[in-house]
Amino acid sequence: MPGGHRGLCGAVLLLLTCTECLAGIVRTEKSITVVLGLDVSLMCYYEAQEEETVTQVIWSKKVPNGQSVQIAILSPEFGAYIPPNYGDRVREKSPLKQEDGTIILKNVVQADEGIYHCRVYTFPAGNFEADVALKVLVPPLPTLNPGPPLVEGVGRTLAASCTAEGNPAPSLTWDTKVSGENTTRTYSHTRSASVTSEFYVVPTRSMHKKPLTCVVSHPVFQQEKRITHTLEVEYLADVTIQSHEQWFIGKTDAALKCSCEGHPTPQYTWFRVNGSIPNNAKTEGNQLKFTGPLSTDDAGDYVCEATNGVTRKQARVTVPITASEPRNMNLVSVSLVSVAVVTALLVLILVIIVILVNRHHKRKTKRLSEKIEELSTLSRQASRRRLNSNTASTDTRLQLEEGLNLRHHPDSLRDPSISSMMGEDADRRSYSTLTTVREIETQTELLATVPDEEVKEEEEALEEKELEQSEGGSTGLLSTQPFIKQGMSHFYQENGTLRAKPTPNGIYINGRGHLV
Repeated sequence: MPGGHRGLCGAVLLLLTCTECLAGIVRTEKSITVVLGLDVSLMCYYEAQEEETVTQVIWSKKVPNGQSVQIAILSPEFGAYIPPNYGDRVREKSPLKQEDGTIILKNVVQADEGIYHCRVYTFPAGNFEADVALKVLVPPLPTLNPGPPLVEGVGRTLAASCTAEGNPAPSLTWDTKVSGENTTRTYSHTRSASVTSEFYVVPTRSMHKKPLTCVVSHPVFQQEKRITHTLEVEYLADVTIQSHEQWFIGKTDAALKCSCEGHPTPQYTWFRVNGSIPNNAKTEGNQLKFTGPLSTDDAGDYVCEATNGVTRKQARVTVPITASEPRNMNLVSVSLVSVAVVTALLVLILVIIVILVNRHHKRKTKRLSEKIEELSTLSRQASRRRLNSNTASTDTRLQLEEGLNLRHHPDSLRDPSISSMMGEDADRRSYSTLTTVREIETQTELLATVPDEEVKEEEEALEEKELEQSEGGSTGLLSTQPFIKQGMSHFYQENGTLRAKPTPNGIYINGRGHLV
């Protein structure tokens, strides 16, 4: 082999060896996303080592059949070459910088989506490669198509359909207060997908004029897109006839009014059962007006028929005509009479309440007076019994004193008649005194509820009576001396003390004049 060829082969081998040794770095983006119709930059930047130079950058796109199609050749020495297929759509970003092989793809279309290959040729390091995936977003253009006319009474009907196509596939939802159901279908294409959603309802008049909104979501949109459709429901409501006035012979300006709600707006027709419309009556919109004075021939059954192309409905009314004009009552007079009647009833109820309250207070006052009188009577009785008790105690003391003197007159007890009389009197006094004591104890409890002033009055009266009795005590003592001998038959002497003999009733008086 000649020496020149040997040197060239050695240089090639050295170049291949350096490619393995001096590894440059190609900086690029793994994936780039761009919206349809915009410009995109495909970056390919080489970081050269010392004494390295970039001689050429070639861009190509991989096609489905496995081959590649060149779209740009960049050379620091000869400039940029763009194939005719791309024309003015591709240009070099930095022609003055040999290490920057970035290109700009203008007005991106869906066909531009794919894998782009960047190859950098350097000297003496060799060539380096990198791939960039370009994804083109196709914003959807949603459309909303109304369904067939909605008619009340018809079953499940398509209200509207919404369609949107894009890359990636958009998302469709419905926003409405109308009750219904929806179905969604997706169709895939080469570089995009279309989505169609249909909304079905059972038409009712409550849905009329209600909004139905299709909401489209897509990564391209910063906010959702909304398309609104207003529902139109055809319906016809029931028919009513209004006639609030009294009709009589000779009345003028009489009219019948027919009312019916519907969509579309209904039309009205009047006719009379078993007869024709009177000559003095004419139709104006939804009213049947009688232009002349009424007569008995105008009476009868009138029918109003409403129709709006969807259906038709009727209403019937009977019109009687009286012989004379009815007397209208003055509303002001009726109001005044009603107010007067209500006022009279209220006054009567108030008087009854006052009378009942007055009677109640009188009965209460009477009961209170009776109770006070009863307490006063009990107080007086207790005072009298206390006075009798004091009198009995005084008589007992006198008897004891007489008994002590009987020791010097033993012969005075020998008379049996006197002894019998004294025994019976003593028994009666003892029983009366015991009864008086028990009543005094009972009345003392009752006197606790008597006012202090009455008790004081009774005590003052009692003290006056005791004073009178003490002043006439000597006379009483003289009057009881004939019975001393009889009383002594009930006592006996023991150790210088006079003690009472036991009696069948077990009652006796001790030395202090107390009952035991």
